[in-house]
Amino acid sequence: MTPKRRHAPAALCLLALAALAGCNETAGVIEASAPASPRPAARPGVSPGGASVAFISLEGAPPAIAARFSERAGAEARRREVSIADAAGAQYLVRGYLSTWPVESGTAFGYVWDVFDQSRRRVQRSQDAIVVRGQAPDPWSLATEPALASLAAKSADDLAAVLSNTPEAVAANASPPAAAAIAAQARTQPPAALPAGLRAYR
Repeated sequence: MTPKRRHAPAALCLLALAALAGCNETAGVIEASAPASPRPAARPGVSPGGASVAFISLEGAPPAIAARFSERAGAEARRREVSIADAAGAQYLVRGYLSTWPVESGTAFGYVWDVFDQSRRRVQRSQDAIVVRGQAPDPWSLATEPALASLAAKSADDLAAVLSNTPEAVAANASPPAAAAIAAQARTQPPAALPAGLRAYR
């Protein structure tokens, strides 16, 4: 079933602490939903920390849910050696989207990361989802801490994998001659096309 995205923009505040909304604590993560596209693979032996990133927006979820997910995602990203910086100094910027939709076995929660370089080119999109037990008139009420933790961990895995394949991360783990060649190749790569209906960040 096609995900239905609820448009409630919220700034991605990695250090925000939000009060918990009323949740159905019986809901538990029961399975991982198959991603719509192959998940990115981490480059062996390359730490994502060589490429800094800033989270600039998160859309689709109520503000309280977005803040809880943001805090989890930031912590999980740091555990994977992702270097988080402010937008002015980061080499890559990330826009996030959260969505929820009913499935036969319960309720799905999905995320999308769109990663842009400093030239406002989208270099990668990653997305995945989990499924929790139960359905509710307000599906976000099923976004328990275990569910958000599972979704945040998946999203951090993907972001770390994407960053480990960037020229900056590869160069940081390479010898000086190899680093120069990688940087030169990156400057000649064409922009990645944005999907229909999605504009580059401003």
